[in-house]
Parts: sequence; C-alpha cells; structure tokens
Amino acid sequence: MRKFIVVCVIFSACFWAVDSSAQSRKRETKNKFTPYGFFRTAAIFDTRDSKAGSEDMFYFRPVDYKYNFQGQDIYENFSLKSYALATRLGVNVTGYQYGSMKVDGKIETDFYLMNGSTASLRLRHAFVDVYWDKLGYMESKVSFRVGQSWHPMAADLPYCVNVETGAPFTPFNWSPQLMFDFAFAGKFHYTVGALYPMQFLPTGPQGESENYVKYGLIPELYGGLAFTGKHFTAKAGTDFLALRPRWRTTTRNYVIVDWYDIGTKVKDRLYMLSPFVYLQFEKGIFKINAKSVFAQGGDHLRLMGGYAMYDWRDIYEYKYTPLRSTVSFLSFSVGRTLQFMCMGGYMRTLGTAHNLSIDANGYCRDTDIYYSSFGDKGISQMIRATPTLAYNAGKLTVAVEYNYSSVEYGTNNQLDNYAIPRENLHWVTNHRFMGVVRFSL
Repeated sequence: MRKFIVVCVIFSACFWAVDSSAQSRKRETKNKFTPYGFFRTAAIFDTRDSKAGSEDMFYFRPVDYKYNFQGQDIYENFSLKSYALATRLGVNVTGYQYGSMKVDGKIETDFYLMNGSTASLRLRHAFVDVYWDKLGYMESKVSFRVGQSWHPMAADLPYCVNVETGAPFTPFNWSPQLMFDFAFAGKFHYTVGALYPMQFLPTGPQGESENYVKYGLIPELYGGLAFTGKHFTAKAGTDFLALRPRWRTTTRNYVIVDWYDIGTKVKDRLYMLSPFVYLQFEKGIFKINAKSVFAQGGDHLRLMGGYAMYDWRDIYEYKYTPLRSTVSFLSFSVGRTLQFMCMGGYMRTLGTAHNLSIDANGYCRDTDIYYSSFGDKGISQMIRATPTLAYNAGKLTVAVEYNYSSVEYGTNNQLDNYAIPRENLHWVTNHRFMGVVRFSL
C-alpha cells in the first residue's frame, strides 16, 4: 500500500512539472465517435450436464457423477441450446486533446444479462484514458485509466471463439479501476493501480460479495511489467487482494466468560497474492501465446479457488488461509480467411497454505472452506482442449469448435488437512460441440 501511495505522489509531481511552454499553447480538438460491435449467434450440444453461467454459455466444468437408486447417473444428459445473448455494442471515443493532454474513452455493452426470459443490456466497459506522449521533461508516454475495464491479468486471452475465452484456465474479470501506466525505453510498460470488485466477486461467509473489500478499506492492487517487441510480447505481474471475511459478529454468545452480541466488531483479515506470467509470439498468419498463474484464492478472477478458516478460537479474530492452485493455457492460431485455432488448459489444486483442523476420521471440516460458486471443493485437477476451425469472409465469421473438458474429482467432504481431495479420485468428461456465426459492424 505504501509503494502505491509513493507512485501516486511521484506521478503528481511529474504532472505539475508539465512543460510550461506546451501548456501556454493550449489547443483543444473535438472527439471522434466510432461505433463497433457484432451480432453473434451460437448453437451448443453437450453430452453431459455442466456448470456454466448465463444460459450455459459461459462454460466452467462438467459436474461430478451422482447416481440414483437404479444406479443411473442423473447428470448424463445430452442437451442442445442456442442463443444470441453475446451480441455486443460499443463506442470508442478518440481524438480529444487539450494542450498536451489527450483523452480517449470507451463504452461497451452486450445482452448477456438475463431478466427472467428476456435478455437485457449489461455494462462491460466504461472508462476514460488520459495520457501524455511527453509529460514535462520526460520523453516517455504516461497514462491514467479510470473506469471499468479489463483486469490487467485478464486482458490477454487465448485463441478460441467460446464466450468464456479460456476461463477458468485464465483470469476473466473486468472491474472499476484506477490504473497508471508508464511507458519507457520504447518497449517497456510499468503498470500499477487499484481495482474494486463489482461483477466478479470474492466469496466468503456471506457468499459472493463485494463487502469483504468494501469494509476492509483496502482496494485490490496490481503491479506489473510488460515488454513489447516487433513479434514478441512478455508480461509479468502480481494481484494483491485483501479481504475482511467478517467485520462484525453475526451470532450471540450468552456464556458469561466470552459474552458477545450480534454486531460486535471483529478483526478478521486475509491477504492473498497471485503472480502471473504471459508470453506471446506473432508473425504473419501464425500466433502463439501462453499464460500461467499461481493463484491464491482467485475466485474473483473466475478461477477455481477460495480460502479456508483454520483457527476460530478467538471469536474476535478468526484466522484464514488461501486455497492455492496453478492454472495455465497454451494456444495458437494460424491462417486468416481459413483459420485454425486450438487452446489447451490445465489446472491443479495445491491446497491451503496453512494446515486445517481435522476430525476423528482425518478429514477437514468442509464448512470451514469458502469456495467459488462455479467450482467444487472436490476438484483435484482439470484439463481442456478446444480445437476450432473458422472461415472469415470479411466481417462475417463462421466457426465450429470442439470442447473437451475433463475434471478429476474426489469426495468433496473427505478432504485432507490441506483441503486436497484424496478419496475416490475419478475423471468426469464432457464433450461440447459449438457452432458460431458472427457479423461485425
């Protein structure tokens, strides 16, 4: 937090050092509006019931086996669905300049939000970029982004056509943010800023909620460095999330020694760091990229994770430990008119950073684990492969994609003292076939 404040102070000093001669020649230009977007329709066939969001569009995982008294798996069901909810509309605002300061902006929506059986507009992005190509006596570009935009860890996506674009094998999140970017030496960018959870929320005792950050008074923080060459791009950064799982008690205790009432203030805190690296190579019609994240928690990034309580002896300060995992993807694309793409993803559960209390059978209490609502505590590892064939005729794209997703589950109420499933490990697989038609504005 102190480093973030120091960066802001340094930037403020640079701002007031803007070349006075440039400011004396103030000139103002008008902005330019450029609409964009696309019409998108897709049809999906699944061989198994799965956990997915918004009319089964945003795909996470096949659900585990569940047998009835006849020995039938009740989730082994073929399904067919079609939708046009991912249709998107947006406006880019560019060209505005006042003195040496330039301002761009973006507003983007889609129809992903369901209101009963009716699709409604949802805000995706709404931000302003304020930048200077030369600030004061510096030769480098300095910029601020204010508003709702991609999380820096989610901005680079694999090559595929599905709505989830690789999640949960890559972070997927856009959030309100204040992000500072400093470009130097022609090819490097240093990015640092603060974010606030809104549509992608951390979990906890109250379920998914922004209150864990709201009452914690510490925003989500990010810092990263990027290199961009002619054909090669490399990025590395870290996400810092501070949560307050409880800020007041929610129950009463009438024992005289430890008496407390509902609403008594508590000191719960949890801090989590999630570093990542990203590599990309692009030349001609060939592209390849890869990303890997060591996630602590990560559920607010649409990763399979969360945290657990390991010490509740002090009613005024429960202690928590993050659930850790690694997630990675590798993808490539070749061709233009006829384009072939493929993504491979892998996720592995690493368990908690601190050992948990166990019962007489040697299992931890699963009620002490707060896990993402789209995940499952019994997940040991996951794999996915999505080969895609697309035909691009100008603004019209027709694509078919096969999604192979397989999860190794264990019994989710028989986890060891690090919340890792060890019992009854087995693989569950779904085969998803998708066809997409997209027409861009």
